[in-house]
Amino acid sequence: MSRVFWAGLVMILAQCLPLAATAKPQILASIKPLALIAQEIAGDNAAIETLLPVTASPHDYPLKMSDHRRLRDADLVLWVGPELESFLARSLANIPPAKVMAAYDLPDLYWPENTVESDGHQHANHHHAGGDPHLWLDPRNAQVIARALAAKLIAIDPHSATAYQANTERFVARLQQLDQQLNRQLAPIKSQGFAVYHEGYSHFVSRYGLHQVGYVTYAPERRPGAKHLKELHEVLKQEGKCLFVEPYYQVESIESMAKSMGLRIGVLDPIGDQQVSSYQQLLEKLGQSFLTCLTHLAN
Repeated sequence: MSRVFWAGLVMILAQCLPLAATAKPQILASIKPLALIAQEIAGDNAAIETLLPVTASPHDYPLKMSDHRRLRDADLVLWVGPELESFLARSLANIPPAKVMAAYDLPDLYWPENTVESDGHQHANHHHAGGDPHLWLDPRNAQVIARALAAKLIAIDPHSATAYQANTERFVARLQQLDQQLNRQLAPIKSQGFAVYHEGYSHFVSRYGLHQVGYVTYAPERRPGAKHLKELHEVLKQEGKCLFVEPYYQVESIESMAKSMGLRIGVLDPIGDQQVSSYQQLLEKLGQSFLTCLTHLAN
């Protein structure tokens, strides 16, 4: 080949290498709440993507071939863990451990001391054979995830360490303010009994001292049994003021039951719809849902 060809090739490679060297780290979060936290920490220094659509259940999701490629290509995969996303466990087992971060396994997480069964009594928390994996619903846990993620990003991209650290401190400060705000807002409704659609809110309920008396189903994919619904009906008849459903599940029969008992119906979204653009907004909307359904009952 001519010298002109080789000279041109060298020039092209010389132009491309700096771009490759400065490519942003690719972070793939399993679900939207984790992606929202990651975006706060990464800022413009890393590219954040979400594996699951907001309408998909993190409990059971069929991975596509393109999803497997995204998992392999990511510089870091951020997930809750097999306690929530068991469908991911086999695929992630083939990825180097340094490229995977499981939020569920982080030290210093806050866990509810107990949960409420449909009979209204307190029980030890055995949700998903351990603590409730919907751990992002406590803003203190979001702080733990943020700091651990910042350390991972700094290891991947040390040139942006100062930015990651500054973003983390700003995020933590905002979350501390949000936590205080939610405590104040929700204080007037702490005595109001309610049931949720699926047993995934214990982190939020415990953090703010809310009075959950039961749930419709243990996990969204499970249809509640007749015995369970009868027990729930009795508890709600005594203590219930509101029944919360979720936006992506067909719950006409549950809504009919609530209406027949004179309960208000609210909507809780633990993942965040398309309009939710930040982690703070996710928790603010959750808090507002409780307030909307229960506030006037507390007066």
